[in-house]
Amino acid sequence: MKYRVITAGIGILAVLGLILATSGTAFALPTVSAQAPRPAPTAEYENLTAREWALIAKDPDAHTGERYVVYGVVTQSDSATGTEILRANVDGIRHVDAYEYPTNTVLTGDASAFAKIVEDDSFTAKVEVSGSLTYETQIGGETTAPELQVDSITVTVPASR
Repeated sequence: MKYRVITAGIGILAVLGLILATSGTAFALPTVSAQAPRPAPTAEYENLTAREWALIAKDPDAHTGERYVVYGVVTQSDSATGTEILRANVDGIRHVDAYEYPTNTVLTGDASAFAKIVEDDSFTAKVEVSGSLTYETQIGGETTAPELQVDSITVTVPASR
């Protein structure tokens, strides 16, 4: 959803640039990057309690830009999500069993960071809250989930089922 808007915006800028270029007016198109700038190496990530995570998950737009350490289990990492997005159930604390992670969450990041991650992997991640994301489900509906930009991710142990 969000990416379609960005793409459409770039197209409009290209047309505007073409019109201005042919009219003799100087105009430079802005450089557009698909990835958010990486945080400074000194960025700090707060540890959370389960309750603190629940409050963030309840209203992720109110926490945009905040950085945390989260834990989770990958629920989808395949050709449908692509190489820079995955879905996971997430919490602010580590759990023993996969079913204990309460929040369906969309994680975005570099393809290289997600290259070795597959469904059912448990992980620890340093993230920045991007807000909420509404997406279409496989059965034709829509759902809204917190969106987190992954700055680093480590697979811990395979989740138990």
